Amino acid sequence: MSVGTKRLAVEAGREVVGDGVGVGKGMTVEEFLALSQREEYADKRLELDEGRLIIMPPAGDLHGTQCATIVALLVKYIESSGLGRVSCNDPGLILGRNPDTVRAPDVVYYRENVSWEAIPRGLAERLPQLVVEVVSPTDRPNEVVRKVQQYLRAGIAMVWVVDPEDRTVGVYRGGREPQVLGEGEVLSGEEVLPGFSVAVAELFRLPGTCK
Repeated sequence: MSVGTKRLAVEAGREVVGDGVGVGKGMTVEEFLALSQREEYADKRLELDEGRLIIMPPAGDLHGTQCATIVALLVKYIESSGLGRVSCNDPGLILGRNPDTVRAPDVVYYRENVSWEAIPRGLAERLPQLVVEVVSPTDRPNEVVRKVQQYLRAGIAMVWVVDPEDRTVGVYRGGREPQVLGEGEVLSGEEVLPGFSVAVAELFRLPGTCK
């Protein structure tokens, strides 16, 4: 089984260890939140992997553009279907306790319609139906695999791994073989996003252009 992109040619079915920069072990969500408020971490992107703090480098311009394109497509779907909401910019998700895991995916989709007031102001314990991770040049393949495994184990229905360099999308579902979709194929929301369908090439096209 592949991760879902040509560039990340590693097996998604095996257990791997995270290899970001670790600082300490056994940290709780509460300790993680307190540490994130400290001055030396104020400008850092942080995650918590089974009690281990992960410090991530800043994402690049292409990464941000790719995330914006995905958000635009999901917002268009939401406006036409009236289903759900989308969140981006590393919204923190609590994936597990004892040991504690907090991941900050690039884009998430919730099927439920809620009021503005009901959206969590901090980390979310209610998990989305879809998580999207956009591959960056600094991402290590086994860390991407580990994130996908953690999302699926936590009960998230679908994970997309979007690679803007290879222009591919990996589709992951619990208990199913992963798919690798290229520009000539179609990405479906299946039952997670009923009625959502887009040519993969559209994910890699700037709005208002043909490229």
